Amino acid sequence: MKKQDVRMVNGWRLTAVILAMLIAVGAATLVGMYFVWRSEAHLALRQARNVWTALHLTSIEYYGLGQDIYDDRTASGLKEEVEEQVRDVSECEGSIVVLGSDKDHLEPTRMLYREGNYLVYFYLDENEDRQWQVYRAQSMFALDGSEMKNFG
Repeated sequence: MKKQDVRMVNGWRLTAVILAMLIAVGAATLVGMYFVWRSEAHLALRQARNVWTALHLTSIEYYGLGQDIYDDRTASGLKEEVEEQVRDVSECEGSIVVLGSDKDHLEPTRMLYREGNYLVYFYLDENEDRQWQVYRAQSMFALDGSEMKNFG
């Protein structure tokens, strides 16, 4: 009769292997999330740049007609028909807010574009260079009226 080799499982070694596997899976998940978020941020930036270009071209068109595209009474800072035209040209789905403009160059100097969880902020710096900043907004928690009593 043949003897079978019986190996004792070392508890520390098994724990170390399981812990290493959990750390590897966690690290892979974090790296994957980083690349997904970065890809989504690039898409939001591309869309915001399309909006800026559409605003610039629409501004030139309206300048030729002797009209202004801006209206300080609206939430976006644009006339309603201009905002619709910019949305049609750029095919954007997010919200547009023009914070500042330069009448000489017929282009926005400060602009916010929000799509989903991403906020793109455009501005001209002191050297008149275009600067683009992309932020990701993440909701941490939401409190309803009954829970607000606990927080004062």
